[in-house]
Amino acid sequence: MKTKAILLLTAAAFLLALAPAVTNAQFIKGSMLAEGGMGSLTVSNNTSEYSDAASGIVGYKYKNNGFSVGIFPRIGFFLSKDLVVGTTLGVNFYSNKSKNVDPISGITVTESKYSAATLDLMPFVRYYFGKSVTTRFYGQVGGGVSLDLSRKDESKNLFNGTSSKTNYTKKPNTISVEALVGVNHFVSQNVAINAGLGYRFNSSKETTTSTYTSGGTSNTSDPEKYTNKGGAFSWNVGFTMFIPCSKKGKK
Repeated sequence: MKTKAILLLTAAAFLLALAPAVTNAQFIKGSMLAEGGMGSLTVSNNTSEYSDAASGIVGYKYKNNGFSVGIFPRIGFFLSKDLVVGTTLGVNFYSNKSKNVDPISGITVTESKYSAATLDLMPFVRYYFGKSVTTRFYGQVGGGVSLDLSRKDESKNLFNGTSSKTNYTKKPNTISVEALVGVNHFVSQNVAINAGLGYRFNSSKETTTSTYTSGGTSNTSDPEKYTNKGGAFSWNVGFTMFIPCSKKGKK
């Protein structure tokens, strides 16, 4: 039993000693990295109600349920030691449902649904800092476009039967610029845990109309144009796989 334990400890020590040498070999010209990550995960479930302070009459309860998640696969190539260029192909999903409920009868008066899916194409440049063989920090900048795959925005008044729908005659494709810092912590010879935190600025333009339906009759509003600009902090976590250069000794 003791002999087996000694052999296992010896093998583990050998792998730990070997891993840094292999890890150093990944950060050279010609090597590749493949990264899978998830970020911007939010789940919300809120309930609020309002009342008239003077009369004490309680108004409708407002209930909201939301969900969003982004998946960010990346591929990159080392142009030189520690310098990577590549692209991100991100997919983002959004979903939100809300309704107004009469607090006395418990009947839902109005309900709204919003959902969207976008595809990100974001080329990037990354540079690794430090000389540690187990943990490497990096800085990354990138920019690109988010293409609108689908988008629905509808609401319905269950009390009088009216409904409204937003029509996106010009989809809100978005121009984005992002800067972030991150870290790779190696858990095996070629695989590292990845975590990044950054800031992303977005700019988009869209044209919409609204279709209102009441009593079987529908009316569509005139087109309205919107310009949207804003920024937000972004984060992602996942794994990075380093694929060594096929030619040994390449610098």
